[in-house]
Formats: sequence, structure tokens, C-alpha cells
Amino acid sequence: MKAVNIFVCCVVAAMADLPASERTFLKQVHDACQSNPKTFCDENKLRNLSNNINDPQVGIHMSCMAIKAGLQHPNGQLNIPTMRIKVGLVVDQSKVEGVIQKCAKTAENPGKTANLMWVCFVKNNVEYYHKL
Repeated sequence: MKAVNIFVCCVVAAMADLPASERTFLKQVHDACQSNPKTFCDENKLRNLSNNINDPQVGIHMSCMAIKAGLQHPNGQLNIPTMRIKVGLVVDQSKVEGVIQKCAKTAENPGKTANLMWVCFVKNNVEYYHKL
């Protein structure tokens, strides 16, 4: 699998397309997850998410991000209506449903589910994340 060298944990490759308020929100989400010792993760691992997709701490952090961003429920299930809204901020509306079909996959635990979703976003040019 090709390495995804970005900090998927959070917001913005196409900053012009993503509203400033959403960029600020995602930075706050990332900061909140990093400030909690239970959800903190080494940012070097986050920068290379695809190579650390099975790392439990990466999953805990990415699930924290997804929950606080509204993309995942606390029980680990993805929040599909919110995913549609967030993806629609950065992807043409005609492509949103296709992205959701590709990226809304449930894995064996909430962390892996979140990791897979974020990696899928990156691979499908859904620039709803924060770069370090």
C-alpha cells in the first residue's frame, strides 16, 4: 500500500474550498484529542497513517477525531448523514454518495474504522483533514 504522507487526523489540503470556520473547528478537534493523554498520539505516526493503520493508539486518536468532528458515534458506528455533509464541503455534490460508499466501512473496532475512513478520504481526494 502506498504511504499516505499527511496528517490525516484533521483538516485541509484544499483550504480555499473548506470554510475557515471548519478549518478552525478541525484544528480545535485535533488539539483536544492531543491534549488528552488517553487519545494522544505521536504525530509522526499520524503523518504516515496508512503505515500505522493497525496501531491501537493511532486508532484511538483517529476515533477521537472522528467522534469530535461528528463523523463517528461514540459506539464506533460511522455517522453517515454527517459524513455526507462534511464530504460535501470539499467534494462536488455529484460525487459525495460514491465517496460515502467507498469510505463508510466498519472494521473490527472503532479505531480501525476511523483509520480506514481517514485513509479513504485521502485516497479519494476528500481534503477534509488537518495538515501538521
